[in-house]
Amino acid sequence: MSDDDIDNFYINDKACRGKLFEEMKADFDTYGPVSKQRVLDAIEFILSSGDIKGYWRAAVPHAVPLDDVEDKPAYLRELYEKLTGHVPQPRDFGSEVELVNAAGSHAIDVRL
Repeated sequence: MSDDDIDNFYINDKACRGKLFEEMKADFDTYGPVSKQRVLDAIEFILSSGDIKGYWRAAVPHAVPLDDVEDKPAYLRELYEKLTGHVPQPRDFGSEVELVNAAGSHAIDVRL
């Protein structure tokens, strides 16, 4: 994005968010199947956890100032729908789940 684009970007604006999700989808489409599933599992886990605020930074890189997203659950549902073409379904991950947000081979990983 250019400086002007960034100055005119508002995360809670539907059109701005749509552009962001288009770019995220383009990146997502370059991932392999395991990486794609890990990203989707992480989003599903966060949505199903009941603690979206607690896990927010696991879904959004620290360098991105998205703390001002007004409706975080809607943001994650819209992102998931953009990436997959369907709405996420609630899942029971049980109590033995660990969400890992680290560089390396695990990337964002939901492990049992």
